[in-house]
Amino acid sequence: MKSLLIALFAVFTALSASAQKVVTVNTSADEIVHLWNNTTAKHSNCMEKDELIKSKYKVYNTSSTELYIFTPPKHKATGYTVVIYPGGGYRYLSFPTTFPEWLRDNGITAVVVKYRLPNYGHSDAMLEDAIGAIDYMRKNAEKYNIDPYKIGVCGNSAGGHLAAWVSNIMEDGSKPHFTILVYGSPTRNEYHNSYNANQIMFGHNVTPAQVDSASTEELVGPTTPPALLFHSDDDTTVRPFASTAYYKALKQYGIPASMHIYPSGGHGWSGRMKWEYRQQWLDAIKDWFEVLKKNDNKK
Repeated sequence: MKSLLIALFAVFTALSASAQKVVTVNTSADEIVHLWNNTTAKHSNCMEKDELIKSKYKVYNTSSTELYIFTPPKHKATGYTVVIYPGGGYRYLSFPTTFPEWLRDNGITAVVVKYRLPNYGHSDAMLEDAIGAIDYMRKNAEKYNIDPYKIGVCGNSAGGHLAAWVSNIMEDGSKPHFTILVYGSPTRNEYHNSYNANQIMFGHNVTPAQVDSASTEELVGPTTPPALLFHSDDDTTVRPFASTAYYKALKQYGIPASMHIYPSGGHGWSGRMKWEYRQQWLDAIKDWFEVLKKNDNKK
């Protein structure tokens, strides 16, 4: 039955996204929800190429927005939801599979967003997708057995920048409940990031003002959500300073935050089953959620 639903979904989205081919990532998601595409959304990323999957989980040329929802059984459900933005330097989406499965196994609803890449100057479409995913889960909280006030965001690498960006630009009262940045790149300063995605975000003629507008450590304020940050000391793709800069900004406003920097691992370790600090990383997330629960119960 599940295979039939996914097959029907693929046919539907392929027909709805104008003439462009739309792909479906092979995951264990319990449901896939189509939000919109460049024809039906408010903004477009002006992508004209067909969507493409390489190496199983790298998705290129995204023009259609989908939510891959991993739902825990009711007897395990905690009410918490993590909306996940994949990384990939804004050139492609590196779809996570093991992490959303782990969240589901631990009673947390996971939502992986297949968002439209900025495609050299169309970051407004990407932000529409990122915020739209949160709005969709809030509006359908009863359906998914979740608490609409306990929806947080998570991002790996470039997805970490998107998670931090959303956490700061959404209106007070609608911001995510928490933020998890996994070797994220919340800053846009080249000192903090060896890979420069600014042109992909804002176009070839990107201005300093546009870079500043997306440097999230500069956007942090008193209503920025609490954050959990992870990095490796030997990461040369997104340098650890990216996390420490965001952490420092949070602490300047007294916002609860926890940061873990592991001695090794480089970049892109969240899906590595044999990474030597994998269990420590997952245990740290468990512990942090326990703290969240205690604080939420006091409110």
